Amino acid sequence: MIITEWALEVVVTGHLIGRTVTSCSYVTARALPRFFPSKVISDHSLKNVVQSLQNELHTLRSKVQQLETAVSENALLKSKLTRLEDELANVRHTVVPAVSSYINWGRKTCPQVNGTKLLYSGVIGGKIYNEKGSGVNTLCLPHDPDPVPSSYPYSVHSSLYANIWGAEYQFSYRNIATNDDPPCAVCQVQRSTTIMIPAKRNCPVGWIKEYTGMLLGAWEGEYASDYICLDENPEFLEGTRSHDDNGRTLYPVRARCGSLPCPPYVDYNYISCVVCSQ
Repeated sequence: MIITEWALEVVVTGHLIGRTVTSCSYVTARALPRFFPSKVISDHSLKNVVQSLQNELHTLRSKVQQLETAVSENALLKSKLTRLEDELANVRHTVVPAVSSYINWGRKTCPQVNGTKLLYSGVIGGKIYNEKGSGVNTLCLPHDPDPVPSSYPYSVHSSLYANIWGAEYQFSYRNIATNDDPPCAVCQVQRSTTIMIPAKRNCPVGWIKEYTGMLLGAWEGEYASDYICLDENPEFLEGTRSHDDNGRTLYPVRARCGSLPCPPYVDYNYISCVVCSQ
């Protein structure tokens, strides 16, 4: 069977030469010059044209399907991203920022350092210098103590108790004098760690200096207590000047050579200190 180009209309949806082909429109031989090198088209050539069109249609459908899949996946990823952003925002609102605290010994207020605030101010307290027992640590006692319940304790063994006393400077320096009562301030910082470093006046790289000062402890002939870092600009409690009541007595600390290497330390030199946060 021979079909001329001028008479040919390929019915893409319908029947052609007893065979069914699939498409969505009519294609004329004039529209497909690459398939018709001559004015006469045989059955074999026509079959090739139909097959080629079917292949292109299949390829286009595959590409469309791939694009639809990509669009669907993109929408899914956007939905997941929105959900994760919402979860992150909720976590930020619920997470408590890291904080830590330290005591500014010898001061009524906290240093003017960004992120540092006063929790409370008080008076330095501890064991009296000639007492064996009680606690060895030094405390910052608030100005407004709350009493324990009247029913506590029910009984005490042999009427024996521990004691806590106030404190006194045992030296004069700048604004303070011997027997003045020292204040203290408990400070909170918006950083996770605070540390007191003895024998240093500056903090390690990446740390923030809260304050610097001198190391204090008990006199060598007294019962032991802990070391504290006194602010280099110490204050005293008003109305308590030069009352020799002792209690927790505070002395400057000196280096002693021997097991302590000299140099770098120097015999009888006072020891500095610094409080750092990060």
